[in-house]
Amino acid sequence: MKQLIKSLLFLVVLIIGTNVIAGEKDKVVKHRFIASGHGFQKIVIVNEDKQIEWEYKVAGQCNDLSVLSDQTILFSTVDGAKLINLAKETLWVFKGEAGTEIQSASPLKNGNFLIMQNGNPAKLMEISRSGKIAKEIIIPTNTNKPHGQFRNIRKTNQDTYLIGYMHGDKVCEFDGDGKLVRTIKTPKHANVYSAVRLKNGNTLIACGDGHELVEVDKEGEIVWHVKENDLPGCPLRFVGGVQRLRNGNTVICNWGGHGHKGEQAQLIEITPDKKIVWQVNDWKNFGALSTCQILDEKGKMEKGQLER
Repeated sequence: MKQLIKSLLFLVVLIIGTNVIAGEKDKVVKHRFIASGHGFQKIVIVNEDKQIEWEYKVAGQCNDLSVLSDQTILFSTVDGAKLINLAKETLWVFKGEAGTEIQSASPLKNGNFLIMQNGNPAKLMEISRSGKIAKEIIIPTNTNKPHGQFRNIRKTNQDTYLIGYMHGDKVCEFDGDGKLVRTIKTPKHANVYSAVRLKNGNTLIACGDGHELVEVDKEGEIVWHVKENDLPGCPLRFVGGVQRLRNGNTVICNWGGHGHKGEQAQLIEITPDKKIVWQVNDWKNFGALSTCQILDEKGKMEKGQLER
């Protein structure tokens, strides 16, 4: 009798466990997100059903944005950067110098903002909300054309700066004083859009028109990558902004500029074994997207808790 009861209990547990696993497997992935991109000329917040719930017109190029924990939005505008709220009021504004481009703006732990001003010279700046430049570092460039210098720049939790070069097949890491501490070589023809320091110490690198996303370890060796044709039905075009999620998946902005608009999904989420589990493929409503943030992912951007 006891053996029968044990067998029945085992069967019940097995059935419940199987149903839980099947339920997780069949679960439809949905995300609420914010996005923009060069050529789109607006910032949009999109609900889980992929419907636009909020939008803000941007006159210039927006290639970088972040939602802070107080629901304000920091973004670059090529000629400068802005912080706005959901009521579309401007709370902070920075204007770049004539002949320069601002393609990167991100929040810092101390409340300041990190701005990269492409130009001659290129300047990496930490700017307070009152407009005071708290730090300014001259960054060496490989071209005197501002548009071809840099895109998204990030400060790591180790207080270094990760700077991907649009020309030069490399990511350079500088310390707080602007001293070069590391150079990470990337695959050839990688117009590096962004480099993100992951919690495991690796670096995730979006290779732009190199049509590739790579993850390198502390020694600079590639430990994971997604190449142009690794995703059936969704070739990588210009690999823009990226975000590593807590579940280990990666969200990629698959910008369709340079002759590929309308050909593939603009946003995709892939598993470590390169399976697409979520995508946005709606060229009518969204255009080319080069920067995004998944809003249902836990963590504060300004505290360095999001891997993007």
